[in-house]
Amino acid sequence: MEDITLNEFEKDALKEIGNICSGNAATALSQLLQRKIDINVPKILFLSLEDVPQAIGGADKLVVGLILRVLGDLPGTMMFVFSQRDAFILSSLMTGKEINGGKIIGDMERSALKEIGVILANAYLGGLASFVGMSLVPTVPELIEDMAGAMVDYILIELSSSTSFALLIESEFLEPQTALTGHFFLIPHGNSLNAILKSIGKTDFT
Repeated sequence: MEDITLNEFEKDALKEIGNICSGNAATALSQLLQRKIDINVPKILFLSLEDVPQAIGGADKLVVGLILRVLGDLPGTMMFVFSQRDAFILSSLMTGKEINGGKIIGDMERSALKEIGVILANAYLGGLASFVGMSLVPTVPELIEDMAGAMVDYILIELSSSTSFALLIESEFLEPQTALTGHFFLIPHGNSLNAILKSIGKTDFT
């Protein structure tokens, strides 16, 4: 599989996308949770879909994923992935419910995570849309608990993704009491990948 290699200018453009997306998300999440939330982006890059499980801890790692469709000018699939621990922490920030060490995401946690997923999806896609100058509209997220490898297989098979690459924005969520890491993936469909690459000045995969 041919890799997407970027020069320094293109890498800087990607960083700018990450900064815009994380700034939008931090503001929206702070308003939703009524507390100060900072989001750092230590890593943003294109990677092949087969490398996605490794990027989130390995194919056998149990994760919680919020998966949704992206409609509009750049159709695709969007996925927020958290470790089970971090998913519990994130939901507790929303519900105020203490983490009891359980290993099952209950109805309350699922509802909270889906609501947070809607906010994050609009924030991240809004940031990307402002950069590329196109319309991006998220659908309601679906929450899945599974191994990272199985989650990627689900996207490839059930959602019929038509690209071999994903845009990864690794995000560190920080607030005074805790910190957690989430992985935002945008999997473009059809010509959406080329449109994103063109927006950062990339005209080919060399």
